[in-house]
Amino acid sequence: MVYTVPEKNTVGLGIHATVELDGRLRLGPNALYIGKGSYDYFVDPGHKEHFYYFAKRFLPFLEPEDLNPDQAGIRPKLQKPDDPVRDFIINEESDKGFPGLINLIGIESPGLTACLSIGRYVRKLIRT
Repeated sequence: MVYTVPEKNTVGLGIHATVELDGRLRLGPNALYIGKGSYDYFVDPGHKEHFYYFAKRFLPFLEPEDLNPDQAGIRPKLQKPDDPVRDFIINEESDKGFPGLINLIGIESPGLTACLSIGRYVRKLIRT
């Protein structure tokens, strides 16, 4: 994966590039807040221009017609719009009456990078 430096006041860490096993290049994700109770997985073509603007910064050869929407999903976030970025949370929930339950909350883009360290930390929580 190749990440750009995130822009200030963006919802996520920005668009990044990933080379797929078949050699294709996948760009994404973009991130938008949705309303409470909204579960629409429609990929709005109106976001293409904004997506193109950010992707072209690190792929100058890119043309708008090179982009095809692929998929949409819903990811949890710890902060609301206009809140500062928050780090993820790892909680062992025995004190709330749930012994053995470990919540890993709000792990966004650092999750892949930090997965081995997160796994070691969770293993320690399980063993204590």
